[in-house]
Amino acid sequence: MSLLNQVLQDLEKRNAEKTPEYQQLSHVRATTVNPSKSYYLVFAIVCITGIITAIFFYTQKTPETLEKLQIVKQQIAKQSVAKQTANISIKKKPPTKPPTPNTARSTHTATTTKTKTKTKTKTIQSDKQQIKSGNSAGQKKQQTKIISKQKITKKKLINQTVKKLSNEEKAEQYYLQAKKQQLNSDKQKNLELAIQLNPQHINARLLLSNTLLQQGLTNQSTALLDQSLELFPQNLRLITLRSQLFLQRKQAQDALSILHRIDENHVQDETYLGLLAAAYQQNNDNFNSLKTYQKLLLINPQKAEHWLGLAIALEKQEHPQQALNAYQQALNKKTLKPVIVSYIKQRISILK
Repeated sequence: MSLLNQVLQDLEKRNAEKTPEYQQLSHVRATTVNPSKSYYLVFAIVCITGIITAIFFYTQKTPETLEKLQIVKQQIAKQSVAKQTANISIKKKPPTKPPTPNTARSTHTATTTKTKTKTKTKTIQSDKQQIKSGNSAGQKKQQTKIISKQKITKKKLINQTVKKLSNEEKAEQYYLQAKKQQLNSDKQKNLELAIQLNPQHINARLLLSNTLLQQGLTNQSTALLDQSLELFPQNLRLITLRSQLFLQRKQAQDALSILHRIDENHVQDETYLGLLAAAYQQNNDNFNSLKTYQKLLLINPQKAEHWLGLAIALEKQEHPQQALNAYQQALNKKTLKPVIVSYIKQRISILK
C-alpha cells in the first residue's frame, strides 16, 4: 500500500504543476485504475525477506552466544562489585589496576570453588556427625537389645534347668546342701529327700547312716545299712561301716560274714583289714588275727593299735617274748589312752 500512496502523491504534484495545456483537460474525470498484481508480488517478497532475516537473526542466538552474553553480564557485575570493594578499601590499600575480564573470571571461579569446597566439607562434617550420632544411638540400641536378649536367655536357661532337672540331679543338690549343713537334723532331712529321689545314691546313704549314728539312732542306722547292702552287696564302705556296728555289739561272726564278701587277699585298705583282724581276734581266731595284724604293720608301722593287736595275738599263740616286744612298741608310740596304757603295763609285768 505504501507504493500506491507514493504514486498518488506524484500525481498530485503533477496536477499542481499543470500547464495551460493540461488545464483544458481538467474537466475530464480520471478513470480508477486497479493496481496490478505486480505490487502484490513485491509486497509478498518484502514480507518473506523480513521473516527470513528475523529467523536468521534469531537462529544466530545459539547457546554459545547466550553464554557469551551471560559471561559479559557477569564480568560487568564483577567489575561493579570490584569497584565498590576497591572504593571501600582505598583507605587501607593503595588502588590497584582494574582486573581484566579473564582475571575477574578466574577469581570468580576460584571463590566459587572455595565456597563450594567449604560447603561440601561442612556438609560432609555434618553428615559424619549425623552418622556418628546415628551410630552411637544404634550402638546403644544394640547394646540394650543384647542385654535384654541375655536376660531372656538366662531366664529361659533357669526355667529350663528348673523344669528339666531329673530326680538324680535333684538328689545330688540335696546331698550337696546336706554336706554344707552343720545341724544333724537339717542334714538328715536333705539326705532322706536325696535317697527318696535317687535310691542308688551311695554317698547319701553313707552320710545319712553316719549322721544317724552321731545322733545315737543306731537302730535306724543299721536298718539303713542293711537296706543299702541289699542294693550294693560288695560296696567296701558299706561293709566296713556295718561290720563296725556288729563288732560294737560283740557279733564277730556276723561281722566276718559281711567282711568275707570281699577277698581280703586283694584288699590293702587299712580300715577294712583292721576290722577284719579285730573280728578274727573277737572270734578267737588267733592265727588269722596274727596274719592280718602283720599285714597292717606293713601298711602302717607307726600305729600303736596294730602293735597292740599283734601283741595280744602273739600272747595267745604262746609267743611271750615276741608279745613283750610288741607291747613295748605300742607303748613307745605314746598315742594310746591311759586305760589301754595301764593294761599294757600290766601285761608286760606278767610276761617278764
